[in-house]
Amino acid sequence: MSSKDKTIVSGLSIQQKFILITSVCIIVLMSLLGYIAIKRETDILYQDTAKQAKVLAETLAIPLINDLIYEKLGLVEEGGLIDNYITGIYNRRDLNLVYIMVLDETGRVISHNDFTEYGKTYTDPIAKKAFHANSTTIQRYLEPSMGHEVLDVATPLSIGKKRWGTLRLGVSLLPVEKEKQTMVRRIILLTLLILAGGFVIILFITRRFIGPIMALAKLMGEVGSGNLTLRAEVKGNDELAMLAKSFNDMLESIREANEKLRRTHERLVQSEKLASMGILASGVAHEINNPLAGMFNCVRMIEELGDNRELREKYLGLLKEGLSRIEGIVGKLLWMARTEQRQIKALPLKAAIDDVLAFLEHKIKKQAVTVKKELDRDFTLYMDPHDLHQVLMNLAINSIQAMSEGGILTFKAYTRDQVKILEVSDTGHGIPEEDIPKVFDPFFTTKPPGEGTGLGLWLTYEIVKTYGGDINIKSSPGKGTTVKIIFPEEHG
Repeated sequence: MSSKDKTIVSGLSIQQKFILITSVCIIVLMSLLGYIAIKRETDILYQDTAKQAKVLAETLAIPLINDLIYEKLGLVEEGGLIDNYITGIYNRRDLNLVYIMVLDETGRVISHNDFTEYGKTYTDPIAKKAFHANSTTIQRYLEPSMGHEVLDVATPLSIGKKRWGTLRLGVSLLPVEKEKQTMVRRIILLTLLILAGGFVIILFITRRFIGPIMALAKLMGEVGSGNLTLRAEVKGNDELAMLAKSFNDMLESIREANEKLRRTHERLVQSEKLASMGILASGVAHEINNPLAGMFNCVRMIEELGDNRELREKYLGLLKEGLSRIEGIVGKLLWMARTEQRQIKALPLKAAIDDVLAFLEHKIKKQAVTVKKELDRDFTLYMDPHDLHQVLMNLAINSIQAMSEGGILTFKAYTRDQVKILEVSDTGHGIPEEDIPKVFDPFFTTKPPGEGTGLGLWLTYEIVKTYGGDINIKSSPGKGTTVKIIFPEEHG
């Protein structure tokens, strides 16, 4: 798995995101519903309290008007009846009164539950609005000394247009606030219970529906590393089971396609090797023909002079030498052509080049090609011997075929900037610029029919990439071509 993939996986999983988002939605929804419910109930409580306070004030206003009239007429002692009435009302705890007072027509306090307030004239905005209103007014304000809100209810004490005074009473809203706090606690508790129940349901849903998807995603990551033998577990007949079954079918198809591709690749590689062997045939025939001619001569001499023991032993020795030489040539040819599992090891490049040139010696001489080797001392590549020989053979054959009228074939190898570099150059006819991007495509060739399969450079490219290397070509028509292969330092 790539580092990018790991970074993606390291974030929140779908299951975790689902749980988080659902939990947040529940909290937000319950908070919104709770806010609406609290606001609605609080408004109802405020309205109910205000309605009761208004009824109380307007009800108390009737006897108070009578008492004020009686006092003005001198029928009762001034202040006595009203004070007793105010005190009696204030002492009723069920009304939650904070204060109750009566103001005269000038706004002065003439009766109050607190005797220290007698004679005062209030000038605050609440008092001014209450005094000047021609009907019952209800005002809410925060009482700093009490730490909670108070509902101020004021009603004019008047008959017709004659105003005898004003009745003001303050109702504590502390019970309303306590009820509000109780509702908040209930809603929070209900939210927690719903959240806990929802969490259980969410876990069940994620395990039932998201769990298989997560397992399939994990399986895909393992399959991505190259293990095509894994299979997803198929449970039930729902869409998830169909997805798992389709995934398994896809893996099987990929496995079969890979197997076909591997077999095709092997056939192509073997085809190119056989093509290379065909090119070597004339050189091999020449190498074998010389010792065969000598061997036939030895046989003829033995037939004619077989009675001479000394000469017989001499010619038998020459026969053995010729056979050994042929055996060596054929053995190298078979070694080049055989296919077996890679055995990667450190290979001296000079020895590998010499082996390849030995096979091409006849063709090199025939086309008057000069070979140059500019190699760093003890230059090695960490590869399978057959792969290295195949790469060198393909590049050498291409270069020799490009120099039909002679030229220079140069092998250059050096280490630079922590990489191993191998260059194979020729002074042949070169490659047209428009063909260079296509030279590594399979079956692409600029050679006449019968002289190339178009697989040589493709196979070379495949081998180089197998070892983590890179390959590129620079060519100028009429001046020659240079193939540069770059291997990481650890391959040297």
